[in-house]
Amino acid sequence: MPFPDESAIMSRDPHQRRTATLFVESWPAPAPDSPEMPPLAYPAPHVIACSNASVLLDLHRGDIDMVVWGRIVPDVWHKALAAHGSSRTVFDMCGTCGELVDALTSRMLTKEFPPLILGDAAELSSLFSAVTKDCPQRLRLATTPPDDVAFEAASGALRLICCYGAACAEWCSYPDPRAGMTSTLDSFSVAFIKGSGGQHAGCLHRICRPGHDNTPAGIHLIIDTVAG
Repeated sequence: MPFPDESAIMSRDPHQRRTATLFVESWPAPAPDSPEMPPLAYPAPHVIACSNASVLLDLHRGDIDMVVWGRIVPDVWHKALAAHGSSRTVFDMCGTCGELVDALTSRMLTKEFPPLILGDAAELSSLFSAVTKDCPQRLRLATTPPDDVAFEAASGALRLICCYGAACAEWCSYPDPRAGMTSTLDSFSVAFIKGSGGQHAGCLHRICRPGHDNTPAGIHLIIDTVAG
């Protein structure tokens, strides 16, 4: 799958922005010495994360399984999300980026989801389209986790996940979730997860259920590539 060149996002040269930029990268490492996970046989996902959007340039790397853009949003985003509830539990649509943006900005949908979330979902759909060279998408916005919250790999070539508010996503460091460690995606962070392509288990992940019944429902966004 082709990915945009450097000019499509921004320069990774921190001197051009007069700021220091920290990139955090994980490498698959030997597992603990145990019969279940023998040494030097640890197919952990390779993940790179940064708060700067230029981290998306690493999507072209063949050794990367997931890229996390840990964006920092203004406080007004958190306040706006808390002030506007959702009257609809799920929005699920396949189409081109233009079709999805039209639906997300329609007057009918703005009455059912917070406008902030709809606007952000439209922006992320456009970004996803740029990364995948206008590949058709399946976009889902939901206030409740799927019925099946088991860990899974991305179904297509690429998946985008973003959680808002109390919504939560996790990924696992081992093909068997019972044996590996899990990490949590921060609210408003954007994860781009590559599909396994049938070569290995890929980066296993899931949308989680709230820890307590009285936890306010959050909203999660999932965008998948759709084969044309």
